[in-house]
Amino acid sequence: MEIFERRAYLMQLISEHILISFGALTITALVGILVGIWVFYSAKSRAFVMPIVNFLYTIPSIAMFGLLIPLVGIGLRNALIVLVLYGLLPMVRNTFTGLNEVRTDIVEAAEGMGATTYQIFKGVYFPLALPSILSGLRITTVMLVALTGLAALIGAGGLGQAIFRGLNTMNTPMIVTGSLLISLFAILGDRFVGVLEGRVVRMVSHNASRRLKRKVFMNMFVLLFVLLAATVYLNPFSSSGHQTVTVASKPTGEQFILGEIMAQLIEENTDLQVIRKFGIGGGTTNIHPAMMSGEVDMYVEYTGTGWMNVLNEKLPNDNQVVFDLLKSEYEEKFKFKWLGLLGFNNTYALAIPDSLADQFNIRNSSDLARNSQYFMFGAEFDFFERPDGYQGLVDTYGFHFASIHEMDINLRYNAIVQGKVNAIDAFTTDAKIVAQNLRVLDDDLNYFPSYEAGVVIRSEILQEHPELEPLLLKLNGEISTETMMKMNYQVEVAQKDPKQVAASFIQQLKKKS
Repeated sequence: MEIFERRAYLMQLISEHILISFGALTITALVGILVGIWVFYSAKSRAFVMPIVNFLYTIPSIAMFGLLIPLVGIGLRNALIVLVLYGLLPMVRNTFTGLNEVRTDIVEAAEGMGATTYQIFKGVYFPLALPSILSGLRITTVMLVALTGLAALIGAGGLGQAIFRGLNTMNTPMIVTGSLLISLFAILGDRFVGVLEGRVVRMVSHNASRRLKRKVFMNMFVLLFVLLAATVYLNPFSSSGHQTVTVASKPTGEQFILGEIMAQLIEENTDLQVIRKFGIGGGTTNIHPAMMSGEVDMYVEYTGTGWMNVLNEKLPNDNQVVFDLLKSEYEEKFKFKWLGLLGFNNTYALAIPDSLADQFNIRNSSDLARNSQYFMFGAEFDFFERPDGYQGLVDTYGFHFASIHEMDINLRYNAIVQGKVNAIDAFTTDAKIVAQNLRVLDDDLNYFPSYEAGVVIRSEILQEHPELEPLLLKLNGEISTETMMKMNYQVEVAQKDPKQVAASFIQQLKKKS
């Protein structure tokens, strides 16, 4: 029922997935075949092209997406480049192998009959290599459909967004639906290329009838037309002539909610169309460069993150970020504006099961440090790199945990339930704290800085659309820590759609005004 209610959202993701994977496949097929032909005829090019293609394939796909962000930013362009680079190996290798395995006696016979190089390629090499080329296309199709799922990490959309949204909001039906749809498209793509392989091979043979050739061309034309029509009709990348603004979010349930609140406020009170780039992997690390390049217009940031990770400033002695100074630094260095603060402080904290807290009589972080040899600590990857993260925590409190476990930010609470860890870093607005009977320990040495949330927006957008500033300023001070935790609970535990939770909040906001 929940998935049926989100059918419009899923249709949008399906359209994005088709657009990205089909576009990448088309480019990969053309480039891969041409490069394969080139390296077959040129031994010098083969000596350096093949190793490069092989090397690109060894780079983890997630790393490739991240490496390209400084060069091309986030979104569709980044996704297409990465997918094409990954798809080149099977296409180039199979094209080269197919041409290279053509029997020399057949080629020599054609040469003896006076055929030109082009005639030999067209009449001998290509027809005989075609099964190998189409086999490479079949492998590439399945691979690219699957890899397109990762494009959601850099804001390109696709069915991977359903999977990552499900992971971020603990929504199993969303994870299963996204995974099954990707698998279905991969199977259908493999089946289609398999059928196409048989017909095209027959078509290029000299015995193929004109009727068969027309039928194959007509089928391909109809397929292309249907795919293009579907993506144009449903294409979320098109602005349909409307002015647009882009709202981004980090990959957490809380950020999905806040992103939706901003997006819905703008859509309901202006003529602007909102492009949602939610759940961007890497959070600030990738969103800030996207803001700098103009690919993203606004998102919710936290003062501690902005001060240390964006401005690379050290914390004051009291670990409290001075908001006015933070705001002026952003405007001077980036021409970004902080539109006040939303009202809640989502700072770090340490959390352990309530039962263990009672067993060891632990109330604060210093108590945990004295008993840390009995605890297995788990945190997200980012926590081990942050200036206010793990190493500083150990230096401040003197922890000696039994073991350390790095994991995705959304898996920490799962690890607690499964017994993989029994101490984690948490955020003070996390709904799972209450749902899993965890005790948040007092930061008695005041190690963690404040992380007050606020909307960050490009000044250029405010100049183009001045109506946005008073509209978004209505959110200032309206979301308390308790309110944010309740909204997080609705999404992460009750598994409500962030869009629905955001709409309810906006209705309550209207009643106040």
